[in-house]
Amino acid sequence: MGMQLKTRRTLLAGAIRTATATCPLQQDAVEQHVRVYLNVTAASGTGGLKVVVRGYDIVSGLPAALNAGGAAAKIAPGLFVYELMRSDALPVGNVVETVGRGLPCVWDVQVTHGDASNYAYSLSCEVLPG
Repeated sequence: MGMQLKTRRTLLAGAIRTATATCPLQQDAVEQHVRVYLNVTAASGTGGLKVVVRGYDIVSGLPAALNAGGAAAKIAPGLFVYELMRSDALPVGNVVETVGRGLPCVWDVQVTHGDASNYAYSLSCEVLPG
C-alpha cells in the first residue's frame, strides 16, 4: 500500500463578502479527515459567520450538514478551525469545533452569514488520510 499524503487546498480566496458563500464541490475517495481554516481579517461585529461542512446524498444530490458550525457565530477577526475527524479530541486553541465523523466522498464547506454586513475572510483546508 502506497503512502498517503496530507493535502492543502484553498476553498475560498480572501475577499469581502456580504452573503453566504459555498466552496466548489470537493471529492476524496480515500481521505478520512478534514481540518478547515476560516481566516477572518475584517468583521462587522454583527450577524456573524458559521462554517458548515456538508456531505451529499448520492441519490438526490442534496447537501446534508455534518457539523453545527461551532457554538457561536464568529463576529470578530481571527483564525477559526473546524475539524471532521474520527477522534474523541476536544477543541483546543484555535479549534472551535471537532466533530467525530469521517469525511464523505463528495463534500463542500458553506460559510453562512447571519446578516448582510461585510466580512473579509478566506477559507482553506487540510485533507488528511485515515
